[in-house]
Amino acid sequence: MKIKQLIDKAKHELKEAGIETYNLDARLLLCEVLNKDKIYIMVNIDEEVPAEKEEQFLSLVNIRKKKKPMQYILGHVEFMGIDFAVKEGVLIPRGDTEVLVEEALKNIGEEERINVLDLCCGSGAIGLSMAVCRKNINVGLVDLYDVPEEVTKNNIIRLNLENRARFIKSDLLKEIKNDDYKYDMIVSNPPYIKEEVIPTLMDDVKDYEPHTALSGGNDGLDFYKRIISDSESVLTGKKILAFEIGYDQGEAVSALMAEHGYVNIRIIKDLAGLDRTVIGNLPG
Repeated sequence: MKIKQLIDKAKHELKEAGIETYNLDARLLLCEVLNKDKIYIMVNIDEEVPAEKEEQFLSLVNIRKKKKPMQYILGHVEFMGIDFAVKEGVLIPRGDTEVLVEEALKNIGEEERINVLDLCCGSGAIGLSMAVCRKNINVGLVDLYDVPEEVTKNNIIRLNLENRARFIKSDLLKEIKNDDYKYDMIVSNPPYIKEEVIPTLMDDVKDYEPHTALSGGNDGLDFYKRIISDSESVLTGKKILAFEIGYDQGEAVSALMAEHGYVNIRIIKDLAGLDRTVIGNLPG
């Protein structure tokens, strides 16, 4: 079949399957299979696609029809203008989380040398983005599970950050507290969705993204409580703690931080006007 015929077939099948982004997805999948960009696909619509490539493409279309996220199918995603590897077993980095990175970076000078800890790092997107944007910082990336370890280490190598980034396998701050190494800033996008809400999420999320990266317990605050409680023992210097939060968690997380002595606590909204980030610091 020709490029246009294949795209039209895929668009029809994806639309029938209820995929809202059927047009874009069809083109991206063919770009991936042919190893070409979208411009090439548009210009060469009458080009014949080799049989083996056609079969590969239609196989990916069938996978997408089952609501598997495009980022997992393609194996990568753009975050903060940087291309990150992802796979099933890590949360897909989203544009909303860029608010956390941008807010954290406001507290670090262009040439400043500090240590940053990315807790519940998943693919490492938050901490590694910060290391790309600030050439002198060192970043620790913490997660408990094997897939995040594999993906984060891959991204460290992809971004040539071996000298300034390291993965640490730990249940939150458990291993960090046993280490003499201290951090000026902790950034974290922890699991924060209430357990009862998870079954109501979109199929792409609830059926494919890791439950361990979604569930924050009955009230959604389990991880915030643990991180805030233990944070003082690993912070030094600036002593900044910055979280991504759910749209309705700003006041609760701010109150938890205040209870543990944090000051200058601020809630930052995303582009949709929803609470997205809480940041504060310990005095002294």
